[in-house]
Amino acid sequence: MPDEPVPIRRAAIGCLALAVGGLLVAGLVRPAIFSLAPPRDDSVVIVGTLTDLPDGPNRRTQLLARSYGHDGEREAGDGRVEIAYFLVPTSLGTAAAVNAASPVQESCPVEIGPDRLLDCAGRAWTYEGLPIDSADPPLERFPVAVESGSIVVDFTRTLDG
Repeated sequence: MPDEPVPIRRAAIGCLALAVGGLLVAGLVRPAIFSLAPPRDDSVVIVGTLTDLPDGPNRRTQLLARSYGHDGEREAGDGRVEIAYFLVPTSLGTAAAVNAASPVQESCPVEIGPDRLLDCAGRAWTYEGLPIDSADPPLERFPVAVESGSIVVDFTRTLDG
């Protein structure tokens, strides 16, 4: 049986047809992925999991895409802002996210006390952000959801407003 010449033209056309077909499939699938995927902005921020939630309040910071007018927001450049918050375990086995800035005096940060949150002027709140003295306003609290064990915080709004 004599050696037959390699059909280069047919192989090149076949490879080109496969490449064009692959590009067409990618062109159809990619827009579908973006149209079906949930939004990933400051309303859907995964801050941890229930399994690594500390026993008490934990102070954290979060970089946000833009300002939402929350207490204690600091400029981080490029139109972004940074906010400090407390991630607190609740008695129901979930978590709460509480702003770490005083609603009364912004230059007076809120710190973790032995059994409450305190600012530099002595105002006090529960770990969930509720005031100990009814004359004080509550701390801003952010909506929290637990999805498949992940703690998801919505930093675009507060529970109080």
